[in-house]
Amino acid sequence: MIKKAVASFSFFAKVSGLSSSSSEPMLCSLSSHNIVKVPSSKLFVSEPNPAWFGNEKNPGYNPSWTESNWLKSRFHFSFAEYSNRRNSNFGCIRVVNDDLVQPSRGFGTHPHANQEIVTYIVEGKLTHQDSMGTKES
Repeated sequence: MIKKAVASFSFFAKVSGLSSSSSEPMLCSLSSHNIVKVPSSKLFVSEPNPAWFGNEKNPGYNPSWTESNWLKSRFHFSFAEYSNRRNSNFGCIRVVNDDLVQPSRGFGTHPHANQEIVTYIVEGKLTHQDSMGTKES
């Protein structure tokens, strides 16, 4: 059983198939962009309802939890309930999040068709299981 919260950095990139806005294939290309450092205090913070991801409600008190909600996500650009026109359209990258997942919790099974998911674990241990039964920690 996981004893600590898991801090991770994830991004999803659409790697094949059609773009969401047209019938044209979506291509990822390398291009030069200015890198802008955004302080974590300026990132949008999401603390979603556990039911959205197939979890029971949050416990009233759990001494191993560092936050009151099962997940705290900091979105680097528009995603889910966060929408900012100045902070969107990054080519094939769809999501960049800093996530803090509390012990013994996680995301329920959900699809990621034609996408690569990269997760960098900062601290703790995370297990990923896909819809085909592949499981890795």
